[in-house]
Amino acid sequence: MPGKALWMYGVLCTVLCTVLSTLACKKEPSGLPNSYEMMQKMGAREKALSSFSIEVYTEEAGAPVEHKLWFRAPELMRIEVKQPQQMRFSFDGQNHYALNPLSKKLTILSLQLSTAERKIALSKLLGAFVPEGFQVPKVVPKNLKQSWLHTPSPQHALRLENHVSDGKDAANIVYVVRWPSLDFLKKEVVIEGHTVEFSMQEEHCMPEHHLCLPSVIAAQREGEAPLLQKIKLLSLQEALSNEQFILEAPEGFSVERHSFSSLKELELFLGASP
Repeated sequence: MPGKALWMYGVLCTVLCTVLSTLACKKEPSGLPNSYEMMQKMGAREKALSSFSIEVYTEEAGAPVEHKLWFRAPELMRIEVKQPQQMRFSFDGQNHYALNPLSKKLTILSLQLSTAERKIALSKLLGAFVPEGFQVPKVVPKNLKQSWLHTPSPQHALRLENHVSDGKDAANIVYVVRWPSLDFLKKEVVIEGHTVEFSMQEEHCMPEHHLCLPSVIAAQREGEAPLLQKIKLLSLQEALSNEQFILEAPEGFSVERHSFSSLKELELFLGASP
């Protein structure tokens, strides 16, 4: 028995020494990424995600949400909601479409907005359909705070913190990404003292594209149970035509059109809509 105990002790010491030496060898990079490096890595990830299609299933108590999303850079999107109620949405670069089979109506919003306002409008209209990790972190370089995080992984985790405002609402947003691929690990949003956290639970890695994409994300509001979002990648870098993002009204459907030259006009319209 003493001989066996000594052998087990020797094995334990070997394993422990290996782990400690691995941790000791994992050093943080000499400095934080500069603006050029950050933009270069963001550009590479945007190129890898220039077009894709996914299926998303969100587990909500009593009312699961399921939709399919097609995306083509820079902003073209098409969404088909399967449940809880069938709906179709799309943006073709200028027009936002909403097709409601229940009311048999196609609503078309022409967004004659500046680039900055259009990005805000699309975030409000369609942002909820795009899972975290399928777009690069939305950061503002001029007030970006960066720091390295210690993780068990041999790859480096980078913390990105921003305070952003659209003139009316302000938020503190923190991303945790894998460097240098910018793979999504975690996001925390704090608005008026209320926190929402998104964290990657499982991922699908594609070495040929030098990126990993979330396959399961946990979303949790402060004081509430987490919601699980399951994502299935259907295609990556697929050729998607302009016509795929234009919705036509089926026979028997009415068509309603509105045009907006400012974000304020759009927000007033959306606030008045039922």
